[in-house]
Amino acid sequence: MKLRTIALATVCTLFSLSLSFAAEADESDQPCQAYLDNSNGTDAEENNCPITVGKFSIRGTFSNSNWQASFWAWEPAYYILYVKNQQDGSTINLTGFKVMGTTSRPQYRFTDPDRNLTYIVTFRYSDSDTIRFEIYQNDRTIVNELLARESDKLIGGP
Repeated sequence: MKLRTIALATVCTLFSLSLSFAAEADESDQPCQAYLDNSNGTDAEENNCPITVGKFSIRGTFSNSNWQASFWAWEPAYYILYVKNQQDGSTINLTGFKVMGTTSRPQYRFTDPDRNLTYIVTFRYSDSDTIRFEIYQNDRTIVNELLARESDKLIGGP
C-alpha cells in the first residue's frame, strides 16, 4: 500500500511540475516590444527581442542558392537589411526599426514602398546560424526560405 501511495504521489508531482514548466514557457513567450527611449537625452533602444544577447548574435550574412541577406544594427533603432538575389544579381539596401513576432521568434520587418514589398527576417535564439527570409507583396508570399550563416561579415549599409 505504501509503495502505491508513493508511486501515486510521484506521478502527481511530475504531472504538476510539467504543468508548471508549460505555464512558464507560455509566460516567457511574449510579444516583441521595441522603441527608442530618448527621455534621458540619449537615444537608448529598449528592445525585448534584441539581435545580440550575451554570446548570441544574429548579425552577419546569410545565404542559400537563391538569396544572400546581410542583417545588423547600424545604431540604436536603426537596422540594415541588404538583400541580393543570387539568380539575377539585383540588390536592395533597406533600413528600419519595426520589430514584431515573439520573444521566442523575433521578426524584423523592412519595407520597400516603391515596390510595395515587405521583407522579414525571423530568427530563434537557439540557432544563430539560420534565419527565415520572407518577402511579401500585398499579403501574398513571394519568398519564404531558410538562409544559413555565410559569415559574420556585413555587406551593404547606409
